[in-house]
Amino acid sequence: MPFDNSVPESLMNHVCRHAAAKPDAIALSDAGGSCTYADLQYRVAELSSWLKKANVHCLAIEIDNSIDWVVADLAGMNTGISVVPVPGFFSASQREHVFEAAQVDCLVSIEGDAVPGLVHAKVTLLRGKANPRASKITFTSGSSGTPKAVVLDHEANLEVALSIVHALELVDVQQHVCILPLATLLENTAGVYAPLIKGITVHLAASTESGLSGSSSLNLEAFANCLQERQPESLILVPQLLVALSALVELGMVNADQMKLIAVGGGRVSEGLLRKAKSLGLPVYEGYGLSEAGSVVTLNLPGCEKPGTVGKALPHADIRTSDEGELEVRGVSMVGYLGEPAVGEGWMKTGDIGEIDDDGFVTIKGRISNRFITSFGRNVNPEWVESELTQQPLIAQALFFGEAQATNLALIWTRFDSGIPKIAAIVDEINEALPDYARIHDFLLMEEAIDPGYITANGRLKRAAVIEHYGATINEHFDNTGNRHAVL
Repeated sequence: MPFDNSVPESLMNHVCRHAAAKPDAIALSDAGGSCTYADLQYRVAELSSWLKKANVHCLAIEIDNSIDWVVADLAGMNTGISVVPVPGFFSASQREHVFEAAQVDCLVSIEGDAVPGLVHAKVTLLRGKANPRASKITFTSGSSGTPKAVVLDHEANLEVALSIVHALELVDVQQHVCILPLATLLENTAGVYAPLIKGITVHLAASTESGLSGSSSLNLEAFANCLQERQPESLILVPQLLVALSALVELGMVNADQMKLIAVGGGRVSEGLLRKAKSLGLPVYEGYGLSEAGSVVTLNLPGCEKPGTVGKALPHADIRTSDEGELEVRGVSMVGYLGEPAVGEGWMKTGDIGEIDDDGFVTIKGRISNRFITSFGRNVNPEWVESELTQQPLIAQALFFGEAQATNLALIWTRFDSGIPKIAAIVDEINEALPDYARIHDFLLMEEAIDPGYITANGRLKRAAVIEHYGATINEHFDNTGNRHAVL
């Protein structure tokens, strides 16, 4: 069946259709209970009515993954107002920036007044200015202290969700578990909207249940217990969570026999990790996307995958490379960045270097802005090497650097007190598969844990900030090139 890219009907139309056909079917669940499709329809209608009477224009959601989170989101969409998910790991100053920049006039949180439709969450009316455009405003962690916001029309989010449903129509998934925070556009669109369109059950794991807290902290025991208890058929993971899942399966702490689809994205995934996950029986499929394009753009699919690539473009999207090798996309795109001029339609530059083979499979090489040039004039994309390092169970974070240098340096943060010999062995093994210009010639083993403020929601380093913070350490190393392995 061809993909219909006309203006999609509202998400609530799909929910109402399921409520009529199977009113007692479970739509959503969380640690506190469950909600049928009929209940969901009623609760969204109740909150929508309240939002209209209160003349709300911009609704911020600042609660953990829960049924109330989704009810608030759907009610905002249903009312035709803007919705702003607030990441739980934002600092007080970042949170203040979000409220001011988006002109939020209503907040859903754990404090405030009870309103119809919400069971545990409360609301507080604020003094935001009227915002006439109905949109999802997604604040990204970015590389600086001031988060940037992507503005997407609600219809754009639904078009992406419908495209995902269409692409996966032959995959019989009946329960998805949301591990990532719902403030993450990927989980919001692919983990909630797409399943609700399809009419299946979504379990919303709060941070205490999933073990995932802040931007990058993971309690392995809680993560394992969540997966064992909820028995998900599909998951959306970032690379570091796939590392954790693979380790748990290998140790026999998680049984993944029921899993049918694990989509992984949000950062480069090493081929070694994918091979290991596949060897453990995990149905892992790598994808690619960006918030500016509505989240998911490409995805490997069951029966249509190619190792080392991020798959083909989904039905709603087109993708090409420029003469400079930069990926460009069209199909669904943002209105623009909040507070900046609209970007218009047409091809949008992604900032990513990539290749597209004759069969349409896309390979990501790295960010143009992150690429460094060695003193021998070789271009190196550090994410390639960093992904090989951080997808080793012992290594939590790594920064690869070699701008204008004859050798390349890796700063390495480990999960445990591993010692230089173990890390050196890992580095040597990784180097065997790398060309000489991209090898790790030296590494510094960092003793102090990295500040969580330097890590994005997807578990990646905020590169510019980290290089600036550790600039003296990096410069000192290159001034003293005789020491290959050191501990700081």
